[in-house]
Amino acid sequence: MLISESMLQQTQVERVIPLYRAFVARFPDFEALAAADAGDVVRAWRGLGYNSRAMRLHALARAVVARHGGRLPSERDALRALPGIGPYTVAAIRAFAFECDEAAVDVNVRRVVHRVLFGLEHPPGASAAVLDAFAREAVPRGRAHDWNSAMMDVGATICTARAPKCLICPLREACAAAPVDAAALAARARAHARPRSPQSAIPFDQTTRFLRGRIIDRLRDVPAPQVLELAALERALAEIVPDDRLPEVGAVVETLVREGLITRVGAGLRLS
Repeated sequence: MLISESMLQQTQVERVIPLYRAFVARFPDFEALAAADAGDVVRAWRGLGYNSRAMRLHALARAVVARHGGRLPSERDALRALPGIGPYTVAAIRAFAFECDEAAVDVNVRRVVHRVLFGLEHPPGASAAVLDAFAREAVPRGRAHDWNSAMMDVGATICTARAPKCLICPLREACAAAPVDAAALAARARAHARPRSPQSAIPFDQTTRFLRGRIIDRLRDVPAPQVLELAALERALAEIVPDDRLPEVGAVVETLVREGLITRVGAGLRLS
């Protein structure tokens, strides 16, 4: 659960599945992940992006081994005290891995709760915190795994933001937002939905994220404990990075060093 939650942040499920299987085969438990070199963990993260997630996961594994003997705790406070775990991940782990009566409230679940209780309007008091509290109260005792799975599915496939499918919704009879005419709800939903953010006019290969990823990918190909000189890195990047971005390589490398993803070894670089 912990690995999947980490990988699924900002990454599509279809892309995650084969990488998840390979990762847990290589690091089958917290002891194996904690004992691994951080650079090897980042290498195993290839294809997922946002490589800082791999570093946080490695640090978390070491904390689980050091503080809890290699077994993830189920208590909310103990989980929250681990590095890199936020409230949503705590709730998801407790609900899905430990069958605790928790609500893992993401944007889809929160939307379902809001519509069922309040309709499409935003009355006073219907804040995220209030909706999350209602969700926790709604979890059937001893059925958190099933309830969370069902709510996530309803929010993702039926009670969608722009075109809710009210006629087939299992919550229709109890929902404050469900009108007699499902088309009317769809029109109201579109009217109340947040406008979509405009697509960035900057091509991806012109972004700092692209440059960061290519630097990490090149260093992934360097077997430990070998290092790669900055000049060699720049020559390799010249084949895939736009010319006007090459002057930024040094500054991006410094940022990655500060973040702990890259380590300087003499005049060379390697994954941490």
